[in-house]
Amino acid sequence: MVLSIEFLGRCWILLVVFLTQSSPQLAAAENNEANALLRWKDNFDKPGQNLLSTWTGSDPCKWQGIQCDNSNSVSTINLPNYGLSGTLHTLNFSSFPNLLSLNIYNNSFYGTIPPQIGNMSKLNVLNFSLNLFRGSIPQEMWTLRSLRGLDLSQCSELSGEIPNSIANLSNLSYLDLSICNFSGHIPPEIGKLNMLEILRIAENNLFGSIPQEIGMLTNLKDIDLSLNLLSGTLPETIGNMSTLNLLRLSNNSFLSGPIPSSIWNMTNLTLLYLDNNNLSGSIPASIKKLANLQQLALDYNHLSGSIPSTIGNLTKLIELYLRFNNLSGSIPPSIGNLIHLDALSLQVNNLSGTIPATFGNLKMLIVLELSTNKLNGSIPQGLTNITNWYSL
Repeated sequence: MVLSIEFLGRCWILLVVFLTQSSPQLAAAENNEANALLRWKDNFDKPGQNLLSTWTGSDPCKWQGIQCDNSNSVSTINLPNYGLSGTLHTLNFSSFPNLLSLNIYNNSFYGTIPPQIGNMSKLNVLNFSLNLFRGSIPQEMWTLRSLRGLDLSQCSELSGEIPNSIANLSNLSYLDLSICNFSGHIPPEIGKLNMLEILRIAENNLFGSIPQEIGMLTNLKDIDLSLNLLSGTLPETIGNMSTLNLLRLSNNSFLSGPIPSSIWNMTNLTLLYLDNNNLSGSIPASIKKLANLQQLALDYNHLSGSIPSTIGNLTKLIELYLRFNNLSGSIPPSIGNLIHLDALSLQVNNLSGTIPATFGNLKMLIVLELSTNKLNGSIPQGLTNITNWYSL
């Protein structure tokens, strides 16, 4: 019994020592996070400071937009749509060693993105979309190897090039750099981001060719490179992205040459937008393989030849745009199989012959455009029974 009491006494002493040493350290860590957030808030424009009325005291875990982990360390800063205005330069990133998510979507933060952002080594999600940031992305951003989601879209003053070091973000599954002012080439190293499922770099000033390495992104579901200055031919390797649902390459007027044959094997596609480019060649019969397509836009190109009858196999189509090309021959009656169509646009081609009677099957049509062709004959009776017209 004496030994037991002595043993318990020693344990109690050790516990007291531990608490007196560790509690201040834990409290100091919490205070560091609270103080860093309060300093940041104090530099917001006045209306923004008033929006964060709960940010008082020393326990940030109770504040709106803040979440903590089991150790009461800040793990999430989530402030989307708050109407805040300020900079990131007054936020001490080093004070948040356990931060996993930083989301300030749709505010009015301005200035440059500080290089100290590279201190948040555990960060999984970073969303700066729809703010007023300007300048280039600091190189330190590309050292955040834990990132899974990076959204800098709709920051129209962000500029500079996308560097080769983007390959460091090997855990990325979501990357959106759309509607900014980035220029330069798409780096071939982007093909090393083999975890990517979403890749959007639309509405920038990217130029040069689409790298062959894009085909290495075999987990992609959605890619959007539209509204850039991309040139050259589409790489055949694009067809390696066999899981792709959405492919948008619209409005790159220097993209030329034929549509790669591999695209017609991408059977998971539901949306294919190749419009407003300089593509040539014909639409092959193998288009029938894209049986899951709901939207197909090949308009405003230089495609020639006839519309293949196999297009009638795409029975899930809702929108079909082939206008402003050099297509010739007759309109295939099989288009009448596309009973879910609400928009069919074939105008400004060299199509001839009659309008197929099967067009009367297209009861869902809202838009039908056939003008500026060489069509003759009568309008099918069935078209007069369609009641949803917006444009004929």
